[in-house]
Amino acid sequence: MRNEVASKYSRALFGLGKDHDNLVTLKENINEFWELVLENEDLNEVLFHQRITPEDKKGILKKLFAEEMNEDVLHFLFILIDKRREFFLESIIKEFNNLVDDAESILHVEVTSAVELNDSILDKLKEKLDSLLDYNIQIKNNVDEEIIAGIVLKIEDYIIDGSLRNELNSLKQKLQAIPVSKLGVN
Repeated sequence: MRNEVASKYSRALFGLGKDHDNLVTLKENINEFWELVLENEDLNEVLFHQRITPEDKKGILKKLFAEEMNEDVLHFLFILIDKRREFFLESIIKEFNNLVDDAESILHVEVTSAVELNDSILDKLKEKLDSLLDYNIQIKNNVDEEIIAGIVLKIEDYIIDGSLRNELNSLKQKLQAIPVSKLGVN
């Protein structure tokens, strides 16, 4: 049921964004709202508490977000609350993000490096990926000191591992595969 609800409501929000030509704005707005829900325990409690009436929930959201939030997003949240579908919000947002990314040719790339990459390097990498792929690349830099050096790119389900750790592991496997008799050891 969760997938059905997420699909139905995410497509509705997507259609609204297409009609008003503001898909990216809706995506940014609803993701900012979701981050606030995750970070703020009180907001989370209000939104998901079953004993708080839909009218009270909508009143609180309106008071908190009427000035800052896109009107379409706020009304969409009101519909979810009226239909008691706010419990599916995380799934709806994920599905909506996927729809927007597909429509806007946005490709998320995770770059893992041993140290934080500066903006200049990330910009050059983005330019290179933009030239190779026909997408609007959005890069997220993760730091993992265990890769030692180099970078690991994760593009959807594909991983391109150019780390020193990977090269050392590969070399180790090759060395272990050499029969002892070939090493000149008796």
